[in-house]
Amino acid sequence: MKRKIGGRYSVRNVEKRKKTKREVISYEDVPLEEYNDERTEISKDAVKRILIIAGIIVVLGLVVFAVANRDSFTPDKISHWVKYDVLGSRDEGFPASIIGSSVNDANFICDGGIMYVSDTSFEALSSSGNEIGYNQHGFSKPILCSAGDNVLIYNLGGNGYVTGTKEKLNASKDTENYVITADINAKGYYCVVTQTDGYLSKIHVYNNNREKIYAYSFSDYYINSVALNSSGTGCVACGVTGDNGSLLGIAYVLDFTKETPVSIHNLDENAIYSVEYLNSNNVCMIGSKSSYTLDIRAGTLKQVDYSNMQLTAYDIDADTNSFVLSLSRSGDGRTCSIEYVNSSGEVVNVNDTDYSIESMSLYKNRVAILDSDKCYLFDTEGNKVGKCDAGNGSKAVKLENTGEAYILGINEIRKIVDFK
Repeated sequence: MKRKIGGRYSVRNVEKRKKTKREVISYEDVPLEEYNDERTEISKDAVKRILIIAGIIVVLGLVVFAVANRDSFTPDKISHWVKYDVLGSRDEGFPASIIGSSVNDANFICDGGIMYVSDTSFEALSSSGNEIGYNQHGFSKPILCSAGDNVLIYNLGGNGYVTGTKEKLNASKDTENYVITADINAKGYYCVVTQTDGYLSKIHVYNNNREKIYAYSFSDYYINSVALNSSGTGCVACGVTGDNGSLLGIAYVLDFTKETPVSIHNLDENAIYSVEYLNSNNVCMIGSKSSYTLDIRAGTLKQVDYSNMQLTAYDIDADTNSFVLSLSRSGDGRTCSIEYVNSSGEVVNVNDTDYSIESMSLYKNRVAILDSDKCYLFDTEGNKVGKCDAGNGSKAVKLENTGEAYILGINEIRKIVDFK
């Protein structure tokens, strides 16, 4: 929120006019042509005292303002104020400096441009690097969710979240218990999963007017990942529990018109990292040892087992109802295989590489992978169709289209416009 400090201090000291009996001069009583003849005689000492008093008042006002807003006077916030509010706008184009000191890879999202959440701020940029929206947040562990223009940021392990759009966030909302996970859809419906007394976790669902429409408590499983359907009428919630030293996974299918789950699916010794709707009926679940495609109507699961390989990266493309996995054959993150999986859960292609894949992005028939400071582009048949330098300190890659990508660096966002 922009704050302006200002004020006008005036002192009127009007002496008697020599040629009148009136004690007080009022300009309303003086003809327009005589305004220039009206003078106020003030001594130099009086002027000096007035300036000193006015200066003291201004300084005291600034001190009070600074104390009341001390949380806003961090280096990155001051830099943003000078750069955008004083100078008028951000520098157009890429590379674009990150506001804040760090950005988690999961908080770097491409959706008609780029958006990210740092340790201090949320920012959305257009494909040309212009700022679409900017907001500060007060969360210690912010996690970003988005769908279309809608945005939700929650404080992982804290009491609070905020919703809004790329252009502007709403006021943050506190929760009674710690937030575990959340999701939002393109209609602006959203859900928040929290810890709760007497149960392991509880889901709270809201419509686009921020009104609660549904709630369900989980007594046996700790829900750590959730996805809303596009209509806001149901969701899939994945959780874990312990059993004699083993970690067991589960998936609940919820219909918000029903009091109990529509179906429950055991996922063996598997923790789900991410769940997402591929379409209105099929759901993708990325796990630690296997990934699944769930057919909601049929109630069936299609499993992609990692065969003791290590998952190093993944991406989901709802536009093509497919996802892609990077599995390390050596178990140390190197020599990765790229597996392409369709909406039915079938592996349609496996591409063995010698790369150490730290991040990957799927867009239609192209997949970009990041190996240190190099970025490579493949088609879904496994053919390498381009490469480029990603730059030092590269952490994540996001494809904007089949030939352009964004790179998340340590302190800036770069854009690749030409794979050679």
